Amino acid sequence: MASSERSRLWWPLILAAVLVLCALVLWRGVAKLTGLQEELAAARQTNARLDKENRALYRQVQRLRQDKTALERAARRDMGLVGDDEVVYSGPGKKAPAQRPPEK
Repeated sequence: MASSERSRLWWPLILAAVLVLCALVLWRGVAKLTGLQEELAAARQTNARLDKENRALYRQVQRLRQDKTALERAARRDMGLVGDDEVVYSGPGKKAPAQRPPEK
């Protein structure tokens, strides 16, 4: 009878240890899930921003392909190009525009 009473005492301890272990694993899993959800939200936000930038760049490319005045404006602004009948005056502190290659 003494051995059956001892075995009855071990079962609650084993059950409590298993429950504590399961609770610990569950807590760590919830913490990891929360971190992954935050990372997913940040990735979605980055994707939305990049998608918006890509759409703007696509519209700009389409404008440059179809509209000659938009292409001319971009060339003047970004590359410092000037027309054949234009004279460029550069003041102090300003960067001089790109030189046109000599015509042959």
